[in-house]
Amino acid sequence: MPPRIRGASMQCRQCRGENPAEAKFCLHCGVPQALRCASCSQELPAGARFCLACGEPVGGAVGSAVGAAVGAAAGKQIEAPSGASGAPSVTASPRARATASAPATPLPATLGAGRYQVKSFLGEGARKRVYLARDTSLSSDVAVAVVKTEGLDADGLIRVRREAQAMGRLRDHPNIVPVFDIGQDGAQPYIVSQLLEGGSVADRLHEVEAHRLPIEEAVRIASEIAGALEHAHRLGIVHRDLKPGNVWLARDGTAKLGDFGLAVALDQSRLTQEGMLVGTVAYMPPEQAMGRTPDARSDLYALGAMLYEMVAGRPPFLGDDAVTVISQHVST
Repeated sequence: MPPRIRGASMQCRQCRGENPAEAKFCLHCGVPQALRCASCSQELPAGARFCLACGEPVGGAVGSAVGAAVGAAAGKQIEAPSGASGAPSVTASPRARATASAPATPLPATLGAGRYQVKSFLGEGARKRVYLARDTSLSSDVAVAVVKTEGLDADGLIRVRREAQAMGRLRDHPNIVPVFDIGQDGAQPYIVSQLLEGGSVADRLHEVEAHRLPIEEAVRIASEIAGALEHAHRLGIVHRDLKPGNVWLARDGTAKLGDFGLAVALDQSRLTQEGMLVGTVAYMPPEQAMGRTPDARSDLYALGAMLYEMVAGRPPFLGDDAVTVISQHVST
């Protein structure tokens, strides 16, 4: 007979069994019941007020018992799955799958000196505000990510431009989200990218049973992203933050790698300080966790961690905090 739960409770994300609200593992099937950051998908310890990986307030986190849409600089889901609670957030999203809540700032009529007619607000995150817009020059819908410049110093602005330039160099590959235009509207830099309606792999994982993809689908996605990485590496560009939230799906299921916001061209001077930790800990290669310079092998490690999650339903290493997860990457 299953134990009787007193007080606040939650349902297991896999077996739907009843558990205490503070449970870290299901009493019935043993599946972890952690919180996830709504911004970057990092699992969070009970009582956390801020994400240990990206610093976002936990007010936007939702229980993994239900699941939340996640992603990062190239974009995030703009609606929570059925039954989810909390307020999901979005950054530079190249998708329009649902209508987001009203933006905190007024909706601009146009961007890019009138070229992009704003149709709707897709969502926002800590770094970018994203709009669905009509490109009047090409008569097509696009995603326009307006970069927030509050608190952004000169180095930060250089990084924004470098992100767009790096993605612009990669636009010819079928498995990379293409950037069509970059510019500045007043004091606001913006990046125009392809509008993808299939969501991210993170979205897909939260939609399927036990967060596991069919083997054939997982291998196909990994193979397509491996091809995208090969193309980027050939041009001397390392992604440095590969994860399910940065891989997008076209309507036909084709996987496209986005968010080169942390990418660095190896033939140019580094923009990050020596020893600065950059990336998402769940998929972070050991050398990157120790602050060393990442290379093509680092991206392949992260791709392997992502493939593991697509098949197993969770990242390869779990822990109550970022340090615990990083230590497993380094010592295993």
